[in-house]
Amino acid sequence: MSADDISRAMQATYDHYYLSEGYRRRYPEPNIATMAYLLQNGLADVSQILDFGCGNGRYSLALLEKTKAHLTAYDISAASLAEFESQLRSTPHRERVSFVHDNLDGLNRYASYDAILMLFGVLSHVVERDLRLQTLHKMRSLIRPDGKLILSVPSIFRRRPWELLKYSLARAMGYAAPPQDEAGNIRFTRRIEGRNLTFFYHLYSLRTLREELAEAGFAIMECQPESLFPEWLVTQSSLVRCIDRRLCSWIPAQLGYGMRVLADPV
Repeated sequence: MSADDISRAMQATYDHYYLSEGYRRRYPEPNIATMAYLLQNGLADVSQILDFGCGNGRYSLALLEKTKAHLTAYDISAASLAEFESQLRSTPHRERVSFVHDNLDGLNRYASYDAILMLFGVLSHVVERDLRLQTLHKMRSLIRPDGKLILSVPSIFRRRPWELLKYSLARAMGYAAPPQDEAGNIRFTRRIEGRNLTFFYHLYSLRTLREELAEAGFAIMECQPESLFPEWLVTQSSLVRCIDRRLCSWIPAQLGYGMRVLADPV
């Protein structure tokens, strides 16, 4: 599949995911630890935030309650943005949000950003390295010199081991088709609301994440586990959430279900 084919497939996947309410059921609220991390890093005091890959506003809506910033919400899924906007109508925050649908150049019309968020594996859905670097270079061009990039990506040491093995063997034997011919790239299928949906992922080690960020003009200042348990479990169970936060303080970032990173422009 070409990069354009994958992009269209991911749009269709996430449109169905949001329209079926499967996403909202699976992830009913933000990861509280990630929200705390955002606030600890000053997002309550900034003026311009870009939530790149905002989805249905799971994090943006919570941030709007904690900040007076203007927030730009970007996503490739029209259904996710429609759901986000619908939820905004019952809040006093609508005038502080601008929506951009699947148009990177549309981000240029706003002021440079104090903070850019790429949370919960957004970068990993861009499955070709060149396109990921283009995306990161775009973020670098939009961020203020003293701005902060906060992102989280799935760890190659924790996520989807069978798919990772399958495509690693295919590459070794010379029959992996693009984009699975790139190390770390996988795809998998999940049944959601009566339909099989295919997801494309690029799994990261800390080394490969650092390399891509550096090539785009960012330096990692801090890295920690996003969670030990899957995010759906952390967001649905207060007991698991409590256990998860305690265990995350003991493990290295790469053993987390995902890695959460603070990066500065250089």
